[in-house]
Amino acid sequence: MRCSENRRRILDALTGLDNFMEYGPPPYSAADVVLMIGGNVRNTSRALKGMEKHGLVRSEIKLRDQWCEVPKPGHYSRPTRCYWSLATIEEDQARAKAWLNGSAERSARALDTMIELFSRG
Repeated sequence: MRCSENRRRILDALTGLDNFMEYGPPPYSAADVVLMIGGNVRNTSRALKGMEKHGLVRSEIKLRDQWCEVPKPGHYSRPTRCYWSLATIEEDQARAKAWLNGSAERSARALDTMIELFSRG
């Protein structure tokens, strides 16, 4: 499989080498990848499915909160196909696990900071 510039950008986005603050740790859905690199979800999804057939990525279904207007506006858990880059999957899974394990501490620090800032007046 020829690795086009778009496929290289998708693989780079899937590694999650950037700061996780904006998108969280891998795995990422096609919609996440589009937010990171641009493009549209349909083409990115098609590219990811082709990359999976050629052994460049692996997918899994994860429950993800997504905004929905029906039955009433809000976030609802929904099964979503998410992808890992096979070239870096072990490192990415270890970094994702470490990130998720520290989430309670980060949330507590953020809350303390907000309380301090808002209590100043």
